[in-house]
Amino acid sequence: MAANGSEGVRFGIVLPTRDFIVRERMEDCPRIFEMAERVEALGYDSAWVGDSLLARPRLEALTTLAFVAGRTRRLGIGTSVLLPPLREPVLLAYTLASLDLISKGRLTLGVGIGSKDPTVLHEYRTVGVDPDRRLSRLEETLLLLRRLWTETGVSHDGQHFHVEDVTVLPRPAQPRGPRILLTVGNNSDQLSPRQLDRVLNLGDGMMPIRALPDEYARLWAQVTTEVARRGRDPAMLTPALYFTIHLDDDVAHAEQEANEFLLGYYPRNVWGDRWGPWGAAGTVRERIDAFIEAGVRLFVVRFAAWDAPAQLERFTEEVLPHYQ
Repeated sequence: MAANGSEGVRFGIVLPTRDFIVRERMEDCPRIFEMAERVEALGYDSAWVGDSLLARPRLEALTTLAFVAGRTRRLGIGTSVLLPPLREPVLLAYTLASLDLISKGRLTLGVGIGSKDPTVLHEYRTVGVDPDRRLSRLEETLLLLRRLWTETGVSHDGQHFHVEDVTVLPRPAQPRGPRILLTVGNNSDQLSPRQLDRVLNLGDGMMPIRALPDEYARLWAQVTTEVARRGRDPAMLTPALYFTIHLDDDVAHAEQEANEFLLGYYPRNVWGDRWGPWGAAGTVRERIDAFIEAGVRLFVVRFAAWDAPAQLERFTEEVLPHYQ
């Protein structure tokens, strides 16, 4: 029986599209797609992939999701998170519409702009994008994506892009295009007016990456209050969370491997106590329960472990049944 308040809670799994590169074990690449098939067979909601060009090399996100879509039938597919400002919006709209169509409407986009780490700023400069303008470029890109997915003869003269009489075909399977979840509120329990507008005007929900449960509760309360003020239905928005964990009864070993794993992704500790827990299933369930109480209904679970398939099996056996 599901835990109190967990009705309607969904779990997605992040596929390890970078790990085999970090460990220089190219022969492990097929395991990513075997894991996706296993995620579907175990009844999870969705499989997700990260995105990076140079800062954190991995399989290209949208190509990978297309292959996952072809090897599954029901499983949702998503990005956690895509960096739209790295891409030209008409081509991006075309690619995403095709991916949504061939997957029969299974695509969700977690989107953001990345960190201020020098390696991330370098990849922006490499594709000719000023890192200082990436936020306004994100906003304009999302606005254009919605228009290109739903309108014909789109013309737009903006701060970053000029298009004239553009119609993108084919259309996505989803009428408004793929659902869009905004990364917001990192290390904060308050959304700026600009962040709030992005969630409500350009997106379909939020997906913080480093929020603690009490912070998440305040962020989501801010969103739902503003939605109600605007006379809209909060149920149309998705409260999601990027949730990084490591399952191991030996807490010290869990902490050691999780930190080693994450330092293979990031040049320094950027997570502090905001990711985790690292430890036994009961500890993980306590944290999930706290986030459910805070409003989360979609957990995008990343395993901070070198053996993600083993973590998946353990999560399925020791954690998931509590929420079914």
